[in-house]
Amino acid sequence: MAFVIVALDGPTGVGKSTLACQLAERNQLLYINTGSMFRCLAWKWNRLDKPENDEALQKLGEQTQIVLEADGRVRCDGEEISSVIRTEELSALASQVSRFVPIRHALKFQQRQLVEQAKIGGAYRGAVLEGRDIGTVVLPKADCKFFVEASPETRARRRFVELQAKDPGVRFEDVLEALKQRDEQDRNRSEAPLHKAANAILVDTSNLNFEQVLSVLEQYLRPFLLTESS
Repeated sequence: MAFVIVALDGPTGVGKSTLACQLAERNQLLYINTGSMFRCLAWKWNRLDKPENDEALQKLGEQTQIVLEADGRVRCDGEEISSVIRTEELSALASQVSRFVPIRHALKFQQRQLVEQAKIGGAYRGAVLEGRDIGTVVLPKADCKFFVEASPETRARRRFVELQAKDPGVRFEDVLEALKQRDEQDRNRSEAPLHKAANAILVDTSNLNFEQVLSVLEQYLRPFLLTESS
């Protein structure tokens, strides 16, 4: 049976991680959370006082041990940091650190390795990776590519509800502004900017709930899985 590689790209706050996780769980795919990998490096980069020289960044990217556990927990150099890396501060730091070429190259290598290991292992029908350049840079030959988007206001509203449950004092205006800044950084960085791959399927989630979006993705994915299993 062949191995199906799924790339799921899109801007911040569009729900890529949750969609990719559920898509993987429901279709026997390995979920590789690339966002958490960048957040791990951002967390460690911040602890190192944010070095920007290539040598330090290459060392950071190559020597940091990132473990994505099956239950969703994330470990960085042995330390469990799952909740820490979900903060708005780490989201902003991840956007900053992701602009560095040595960091992107190091994680691209690791992500491709994880896919190859899963392919050899035989436990999965494929792998799904979410990010901003999976279908354009990391895995340009992915079998099935999605670009999921929604308006900034819609994404900020969803993120605001999530954050307000943890911090009642959070303001929608601040969440929206932070999201717009992140979009600006991601779309205009010199290395692997966010944009839709030419052959990616565009899915606008602005007027869809989670289950509806997931259903749309599975409708497009199903022919690939059926073809590979025949």
